[in-house]
Amino acid sequence: MEGLIREVTLDKENGIIGKTIIHPSQLRPVQALYTVQHEEYVDALSIVESNDGSRGVFKSEYFNKMNEIKPHLNWAKRILLRSQVYGVLHEQQHFTFLLPENEYSHV
Repeated sequence: MEGLIREVTLDKENGIIGKTIIHPSQLRPVQALYTVQHEEYVDALSIVESNDGSRGVFKSEYFNKMNEIKPHLNWAKRILLRSQVYGVLHEQQHFTFLLPENEYSHV
């Protein structure tokens, strides 16, 4: 399972969303990994809402990066679409919270 989680994580980093699973036990972890992190959601929403031409760059609500509207707009739209399908984690949650207790506790 650790290999599957690594694969999905790398796929997401490379912009690939979608995974073929070969066993039902893989469904929950894959879906959990596609759930949008709160920080991603807040950044994406801010970028899309700020796309009115009044500014080009602004500080993230998490104060750890700058969000540029034009370069990040397509990313933001994809994040918002993914959030509609998989949901958004609470800001203090990790994807493992979506898995049954004790399952993948080593992740």
